[in-house]
Amino acid sequence: MRGGWIPCFSRPFNDWEVEVVERLLLTLQGKKLVAGLEDKVLWNASKNGIFFVKSLYNTLDSSCAVLFPWSIIWSSCVPTKVGFFAWEVSWGKVLTQDQLKRRGWILANRCFLCCDEEKTINHILVHCPKTRILWDLVFSLFGVNWVLPLTVRDTLLGWSASFVDKKHGKTWRTALLCLFWTVWKERNRIVFDNEVLSIQRMKNSFVCNLFS
Repeated sequence: MRGGWIPCFSRPFNDWEVEVVERLLLTLQGKKLVAGLEDKVLWNASKNGIFFVKSLYNTLDSSCAVLFPWSIIWSSCVPTKVGFFAWEVSWGKVLTQDQLKRRGWILANRCFLCCDEEKTINHILVHCPKTRILWDLVFSLFGVNWVLPLTVRDTLLGWSASFVDKKHGKTWRTALLCLFWTVWKERNRIVFDNEVLSIQRMKNSFVCNLFS
């Protein structure tokens, strides 16, 4: 058939190859060869058919987009070390006990703050009853009622300055990372310095960091 495809294969297919060949034939279906034109390679992601790195980046960016709270984490209002900690937390890279257990460590997994629930980063920073005291403090400071999401990343994604007036928007955006950092530092005092949990110290540290 003029301009059509009549594929000839040099050997019979193995069972595992049949599906691949079917996909190939479906790809070729409806595509015709134009006689008299020289063969050339076209890049379908650009209008003129020419490859540009930017077009590849845009293609990958749109097809593999992952929601990430970059505007909250990489804020000029937040110290770099706090931003990096929030980045690690959002990707689940902080070495909590549940992460160490997945790597083969044999540990009794419990929260160092409340001494009850299994210690995950979502529990420590969002759902722990001791951490909730700081959450209540934040919401009372700004006069906000908010239901906390299940995960740290969802909390970061949902932390919008639209909850408060323009005057307090900057402080509101900073408060979230300040809370995470304060809780984590208190946790480290308990784990590495053998100190006892102090809610008042945690509150004072949070307020000082937020308004310093």
